[in-house]
Order: sequence, then structure tokens, then C-alpha cells
Amino acid sequence: MADWSKLPYDIIHKIATYLVAVEDFLAFSAVCLSWRLVYVAKQWHQSPQVPWLMLSGIENDSFRSFISLYRNKVYNSKLPEVHGRRCWGSSSGWLVTIGHDLDIRLHNPFTRVSVNLPPKSSLRIHFGEILGWYEIIGKAFVFKKPCNSHANEEDLLVMIIYGPLKQLAFCRPGYSSWKTVKDISHTGYIDVTHVKDQIFALCGLGSLVVIDIDSLAVTDINGPQAPEHVALSLPQWHWEQLILVESSGDLWMVYQNRTSNRRRSSVESIEFYVYAFDFSKKRWIRLSSLGNHAIFVGDNCSMSIRAPDRFNCKSNSIYFIGKRMEQRWPCGEVHVDLGVYSITNGISEPLCFGPDIPKYYSFPLWVTPTLL
Repeated sequence: MADWSKLPYDIIHKIATYLVAVEDFLAFSAVCLSWRLVYVAKQWHQSPQVPWLMLSGIENDSFRSFISLYRNKVYNSKLPEVHGRRCWGSSSGWLVTIGHDLDIRLHNPFTRVSVNLPPKSSLRIHFGEILGWYEIIGKAFVFKKPCNSHANEEDLLVMIIYGPLKQLAFCRPGYSSWKTVKDISHTGYIDVTHVKDQIFALCGLGSLVVIDIDSLAVTDINGPQAPEHVALSLPQWHWEQLILVESSGDLWMVYQNRTSNRRRSSVESIEFYVYAFDFSKKRWIRLSSLGNHAIFVGDNCSMSIRAPDRFNCKSNSIYFIGKRMEQRWPCGEVHVDLGVYSITNGISEPLCFGPDIPKYYSFPLWVTPTLL
């Protein structure tokens, strides 16, 4: 039997340069101590990863299941830190969580690090008494400096859309309170993303704003102009979504609509339009192709991945989690669509990973695996 620990350093190093996915790095470092030392010594910069699908929580069970599209494999991990809590995933590996105790936390399910965030009491929630604990936060986002793949917790920026009025607030680990962002459109916020060190947000009627975190200034970029083919209403219907996505330094927007059988949970009835923002003309341009990219959209943050074929995913496609609640009180029944939409032919195909039982506070989400 070969003794892999005795391979020359240069050969081990050469093998490591071919690694792409987190699963490969884990397998590489687990071969033996000498291989792991090569990995640790080099501090490899992890390339952008295809997110894993984190399935819904199970009553009285602290295990959560993660599905790797790259390996088409299920990984089960004991995560008592998120048991019974609503979670939002991110492209940086972190989960934002809230539970019955109303404590808001960051948790990295891959490194097992947890960070406390400012209390819910520091949020200015108008009409908050009508909300259940799982409805206080509508969306959550975790951003880190793009030039720093080894960012510490204090380098993270956490943003949330919260309350019935869809207000926007942010903090960093260590802050004592949330900082509220002014709503200059008076229509609430729909989505947020991070592009080239700038924070962009989409407001209720489709206007795009840029937010200066340091000064709290909010600047309208294109006014209340919705792209063609997108008929916005206030409030939006539950079958519609507008989603901001950063894609290789560009700002994209995805419009998701359920075209027929809106009362049914059907993958085939979902269609997407994708737009790129032209900063010189200050308007959205519809894209006929995503090129060598795939988009992953869900109820939390969304992301674009270049060359997804490396991870056994399809280019020019949208991987989506569609969620609809049949009831809001006392415990909503949730239906979830998991599918892949082809921009080429406009056809959706279901993603089937076995049984998953979503709940009013727990349903599938995308989270990008990280080792750092």
C-alpha cells in the first residue's frame, strides 16, 4: 500500500493547485498530516464556489442536511446553534439566524463560529406587534470585502430588511445597535447586493439606490423606472420577485414570475427575465443570455457563479428556490419549488433531492461553503 505522506512536497503542492471545490480541499487535507500542512502553509485562496442547498430543519433534531450539487451528495451536520431558528444563507458561508428568544446571531456552519449581533430591541419596527418572531426579518445579507478572502468577523457587513414596512438596517459584529437606512422612496426595500465596494438596493417600485454605509447617504440612481416586461405593483404579489445579483463586477436584476396555475406549487409555471444595469444610460437592459454564468436565487441572498460547469452545474441557467406560504397564522403551510430554469429555452426542470419538510420558519436556502 502506497505511503502518500512520503510524496515530495513539490508533487503534493502540484496536486493542490488542481483543487477547485471545498469538498476537494477537505479530502486533500484529510489524506495525512503532511498533506494538510501543505494546505495550511499555502493558505489557498478559495475560488468562488457553487452554493450548497441547506434543507429545512426537523422537529426535535439538531442535524441539518446540506446538498452538494458538485458531488450530488448529502452531508449531515449537527448544528444545535441553529435548531428551531429561522436562517438566511449567504455567499460568504455565514448564516443569519433568529429564534424565539429574539436574539439575532451569525453562525458559520462550516467553521462552527458564532457571533452575536445587536439586539432586536435596537431596531425601529413600526407595527411590529403584528409579526411573529420568524417574520421580523424578511431578508438578511452578509457581505465581506471582495479583496479579502480571509476576512475576520469584524470585516463583515450584515444587512437586514425587516418589519411590515420593509425597512433596511445594517451592523457589523461588535456594534451595540442596528443602524437604520433612510427610505427615500417611502415604498420599502426589496433587495440588496454588493458590487465593487458599493451597496445597491432596490426599492418598492423598482427604483435603484446606492447606499454609503459611512455617511448613511442614500442616492437614487435611476428613479422609479421598472424594466420592460416587469409590471410592478405595491405590494408585490407573492408569485413575483425582484432580485439583485452581483455578477463578475456587473449589477444584474432577476425578475421571477409564476406565469400560470398560481395557486399551485409548480416548477413548470415559473419564468425568469434577467437584466443588466447600464450605468452610463442609467437603465436596465434585458439579457438574452447569461453567458458562462449560472444564477442561484432563493428567499435569501442570491449569487452568480462563473463557469459553473466546473461544479457539475449548467451555464446560462437559474437554480431557484420558490417559496409560498398558504397561511400566515398561526403556523403557515409552506410549499417549496426547487428547480433549474434554462435561459436558452425557457424551460424549468425540478431538482429532486428526496424528502424535505419545510415549515413556516424553516425552509431550504443557499449557503456557500467555506473553510475560512
